[in-house]
Amino acid sequence: MLRRSFLAASAAALAAPHATAALAQARFSLRIGATANDSFAEAYYAQELGTFARNGIDAEITTFANGAQVSTGVASGALDVGISSVITLANATIRGLPFVYVAGGGMYTAAAPTIVLCATRDSALSGARELEGKTVSVSGIKDITHLAVVAYLLRGGADPAKVSIIEMPFSQVSAALKRGAIAAGIISEPSLAASLDDVRVLAKPFDLIGRRLMIGGWFATADWQKKNVAAARAFAATIYETARWANANHDKSAAILQKYAKIDDATVRRMVRVTYAESLEPDMIDPTLELAAREKFTERRVHANEMIAG
Repeated sequence: MLRRSFLAASAAALAAPHATAALAQARFSLRIGATANDSFAEAYYAQELGTFARNGIDAEITTFANGAQVSTGVASGALDVGISSVITLANATIRGLPFVYVAGGGMYTAAAPTIVLCATRDSALSGARELEGKTVSVSGIKDITHLAVVAYLLRGGADPAKVSIIEMPFSQVSAALKRGAIAAGIISEPSLAASLDDVRVLAKPFDLIGRRLMIGGWFATADWQKKNVAAARAFAATIYETARWANANHDKSAAILQKYAKIDDATVRRMVRVTYAESLEPDMIDPTLELAAREKFTERRVHANEMIAG
């Protein structure tokens, strides 16, 4: 009996390394859509650090201008995984496009806001009501920046219908403010850091949605996720490993960000760096979904559990 026990134990010990090696040898080829800004930069970090490769992922990363373009790529099957904002994916869910989040991405935190409403340094604006009859820019109509501005106007007693809200890239807002083309505008990092000599923070409207919100997350189609559970888990594990590294290594991540986003040294030094999600919980996105439904940014109330992969 002792001999049989010894042989069984020996066999198990020999088998374990082979099982581990088999797992380590599993590789996944993933086509990933990203955008070159701090909030959505984890895929670039994972590629540069070799984290994708160590976790068995052969990553092909394509850079897009915005999350809407990434969503189109994932929906068409040209991409396996991409990154996009909560309202964009909520509206896709309503339209019957089966997207699900597989990992959390960039966060907005009230303690370190990376996206704010700005005016010129010499502007007399001090509150929401003063914006009635004026023009305010957001990064996209019916996106989360638009929703945040509406929340700010309502909280301040202003009528959003009396404010002209237009779409404008973050990088153009400072110049538009100086020209007087707009009275206020939403600016995100790194454009915010680059504009600080000319603009001041008028408000932090995202605080009115929540003090800890997911701005964008990594998603796939529900069909792809169900057929590629192991690949989706390996991707999520890589993203969260990268998030922990990036949250603790701003200087090192800045060097990689500069390579992809083409940001100068001075801007990087002044930036408020984004915090990345290290997990994905419903309360990171439900406040946005609730307000989006109330203000008719979505046709119905979408719940977080509809958008998170099981």
